[in-house]
Amino acid sequence: MTLKKKGFPRLSTEGGQVEWVTGLFFLLFLGVLLCAVLQIDIFRSSSGYLEDALALSNLASAVVNVEEYGISHRLLIDDPQQAYERYCTAVKGNLNLDENWESEAVRMISGPVSIINYTVYNVSGNDVEVSCFDENGLLTQWNETLGAAEAPNGVPIESTGVYSEISYEVEGLLGVKARAHKGKLVDIVATERSEDF
Repeated sequence: MTLKKKGFPRLSTEGGQVEWVTGLFFLLFLGVLLCAVLQIDIFRSSSGYLEDALALSNLASAVVNVEEYGISHRLLIDDPQQAYERYCTAVKGNLNLDENWESEAVRMISGPVSIINYTVYNVSGNDVEVSCFDENGLLTQWNETLGAAEAPNGVPIESTGVYSEISYEVEGLLGVKARAHKGKLVDIVATERSEDF
């Protein structure tokens, strides 16, 4: 007398069923790993592209008053409003943005670029004059002391410089979008040149 039900046959491990299941699992794992590596590479490329453009835009806006430097040997950016306008023009040019602040390179920048912060640090002796533009372009000014002043990214201010931060969207695989922030501080330092004859 047999007590087994005929509707549920015993699974057989013969014929490579375990190997097939294991192989499919590893194939799925490899596919997910490949997607993750590609996503990280997209973010890394976008970060490098934006960091270079941000540094160049900061340098383009950090024009010092040469006459003041010739008289007092102080490096000062005398007009923060004009520096901000130069920065906006440089960002649009370096990132190839249109009038809506959107890029043609949609794999690097998927949406409009926003300037979150643009700050000019003028160092004169132990005083730091800070001129900060917010994301609406409104200017706020205050003074700090050298040694206590630091940029929003935590880097201490040691000489006259410019900090800026932008925000943008990056689209990855399968339509995944992420909001990225990139900030950069550029210092202006005068070096003395010695010539040996």
